[in-house]
Order: sequence, then structure tokens, then C-alpha cells
Amino acid sequence: MRLTAITLTATGPGARQVLDAAQVSAVLWVAAVAEDRLEHVSIRCAPGHVHLGIFTLARSEATAAAAALGICRRALAMSPLLRDWSVGAVRAA
Repeated sequence: MRLTAITLTATGPGARQVLDAAQVSAVLWVAAVAEDRLEHVSIRCAPGHVHLGIFTLARSEATAAAAALGICRRALAMSPLLRDWSVGAVRAA
């Protein structure tokens, strides 16, 4: 199992709030596809930032990072909750 750490950053005035981690988790799980091989999501929310730990069954760090980033981008595109947020940082852990 591989861990990718991603930080989402508020980009609009409507996003300057602390999000509910359970809601963010639900959105990420809906956005994931089978090919992502998502296993677990860890979330810590703070004002203007959401810190994600996305665990996948990827064979390499690059594949894990691509899968995690894909999940986040789909979640940002599909969810009104994340409308004013963007990917701020990606780091293989």
C-alpha cells in the first residue's frame, strides 16, 4: 500500500471555512474509480486547508500519486462542497 499526501487549498471566498472530514471523505470515495485501487483516506481539515492522506494499492509512487491526484481532481470537479478549492500540494510519502 502506498500513501500520497495531498493538500487542498481554498481558492474562493466561499471556501474559507473548516470542512467536515466525513463529507470530504464521502466525496473522495464517490470520485474514486476501480482503477485507482483506493484503500483508505485520512483527512484533517483546517481553515482554508484540507490535508489528505490517500492510500492506494499502487505498485509505484508515481502510479499512487497519479491515482490520488485523479481522485482529487474528479472530486473537485463534481462536488459543490469543493467548488472553491484546488490542489495545493502533492507529496508521495
